[in-house]
Amino acid sequence: MKNVFLLIFTLFVFTACSNKDLVLSYDLKKEEGIFSNKEGKMINTSILVKQFEHYPIIFVGDHHNTKKTHEFFNELLKEMDKNGYKLNLANEWFSPSHDKILEEYTSDKIDSKKLKEERQWDKFTKFKWEYLEPIYETVKKNGGRLYGINLTTEERKKISTKNTKDMSKAEKDFYDSLDLNVNAHQKLVMPYLNHCKKMPNETNEPCEERMYRVQVAWDSFMANNVAELSKKVLKTKKDKLLVFVGSMHIEYDLGIPLRFARLSNLPFLTISNEKISEKEDLEIDINKSDFVYIYN
Repeated sequence: MKNVFLLIFTLFVFTACSNKDLVLSYDLKKEEGIFSNKEGKMINTSILVKQFEHYPIIFVGDHHNTKKTHEFFNELLKEMDKNGYKLNLANEWFSPSHDKILEEYTSDKIDSKKLKEERQWDKFTKFKWEYLEPIYETVKKNGGRLYGINLTTEERKKISTKNTKDMSKAEKDFYDSLDLNVNAHQKLVMPYLNHCKKMPNETNEPCEERMYRVQVAWDSFMANNVAELSKKVLKTKKDKLLVFVGSMHIEYDLGIPLRFARLSNLPFLTISNEKISEKEDLEIDINKSDFVYIYN
């Protein structure tokens, strides 16, 4: 009888431990604020910035076209400025080819209206420039710099359609280097790509596979650029490199952080967002990000 009990207990333990979908989370009150996954409690902006001292790189996830998440990030930048940090902001809305006009903007040679015009913003996207503009202005007033880190539309198109014949050698080398076999990343991203079934097919390849390849290319290209920028801009303990991208690119330390860590040993922190739902409980996965901005 004792052996039977031991067998049942052993099966229970190993079955529970092998549940790969088990995710630990915090159940929280539905209140706006900043939650520290490191400490398991709510903190304010001042305390959050104090956590940055030994971390030169901060990945900040964005909920596109959401006013509150942009306001939160702007307040965070202002608090960093008050603490004497030099702000270097890398963001996905620009590619490295835009660095010249971004430098002209931060050096006050052109204003934000001209920057928007040069970026052809209204043609490029429907996301609201007025949410981003205050962020860029804060970096400018700090004496900091803006950098583009994303692929161009043309580069993404070639990767999506596997159009290697029109790629330059550098583009082809980058394409060949893409790691499409990170299982945890696939599980995170693939459910969000179902919408692409409605898109017109340009190849016989399943749409989700094309979109996933582009997602990995985004993450990898931005990680490469962050690694290179870190060598360029991080000269003192007061220099910080903030990477402002869509939250899916940084959550669970997958996407950009995973690929950046393959290129650099520099320590980093991650900040993401969580919108409060009226119908569902507020649960924050413990490995979603180091800090989570919660908003209504």
